[in-house]
Amino acid sequence: MIYKCVNCGGNVVFDPQSGHMKCLSCGGSDCEQSIPSETPMICPSCGSQITYRNEYGSAGKCPACGTFLIRDDFVVYPYGPDMILPFKFSKRLAEEKLKEEFGKKLFLPADFLSTKTLEKLRGVYVPFWIYDFDSNVDYTAIGTKVRTWTSGDTRYTETSYFDVYRKLHIKYNGIPVDASVEMPDGIMDLMEPYGYDALLKHDNKFMSGFEAEVYNYTPDQLSGRAVKKINDTSMEWAKSEASGYHSLLTKNMNANNQLLGNKFALMPVWIYEYRYQGQNYMFYVNGQTGKCVGTPPRSVSRAIGLTAAFAASVAACASGIAMLLEVL
Repeated sequence: MIYKCVNCGGNVVFDPQSGHMKCLSCGGSDCEQSIPSETPMICPSCGSQITYRNEYGSAGKCPACGTFLIRDDFVVYPYGPDMILPFKFSKRLAEEKLKEEFGKKLFLPADFLSTKTLEKLRGVYVPFWIYDFDSNVDYTAIGTKVRTWTSGDTRYTETSYFDVYRKLHIKYNGIPVDASVEMPDGIMDLMEPYGYDALLKHDNKFMSGFEAEVYNYTPDQLSGRAVKKINDTSMEWAKSEASGYHSLLTKNMNANNQLLGNKFALMPVWIYEYRYQGQNYMFYVNGQTGKCVGTPPRSVSRAIGLTAAFAASVAACASGIAMLLEVL
């Protein structure tokens, strides 16, 4: 499937900055017409064979003509998403975020974040399962309260111990867990939080102009990660409800978590891959909030060069001071 402009026949993609569909040829707005593919792996625009980034690819770009396309058979049952969170940050704004976050760090390679290397920045809709739970929590702990006083020359300390019990009923709505093999789980967790109130009922047009994946795991396979997330949150919540003690030693937390439902959603992420001295460095930008995650490489040669320049500058200053003292 591709979106063609009804005015000029050009490729129409979703523009995050305006929130509208935009023709890449004539610049027209909301002028799209969807054209289905007879064969999902053949570009309907030029007839070229399409190779998606991996077996789960549901949206991508034709390597021959550059047309952005959507794989028809991967956006319908059972793979079709329930919800989508459209990109809010355009590629240009994502580049600015990367430069703002990493551009001022010392000893970066000369071409890091250059115009040429940033061409590799790609927008990807990452598959997520979104879970709703009803949770009943029983929390027990030992709390201490400490009282000190002085009588004469002696200082006394009294420590009292208390059995602490809290019972909580919590409803969790929209617990996200990424369902992509390619995306590192820890990185995707760091991409959070998203503004889930902006989730929309899925519409294929938001995928035009980006890459996307169908879910790589079923919701049953990932529900354990969702449960761990809510249990960690329940623990912190229970502790906050048991305030007023000098210390709190958890004895036990029992959580009865009832799954209320789940939805398949696509979340926006900008991905920048930079290769340096045989190693790939990955950087991620939340496509809705602009949050950046990644660790840039350090150029040894630039570090040596800057250190040498600094040493030369210090030496020059010292020489100048010595000459001044001789004159005096």
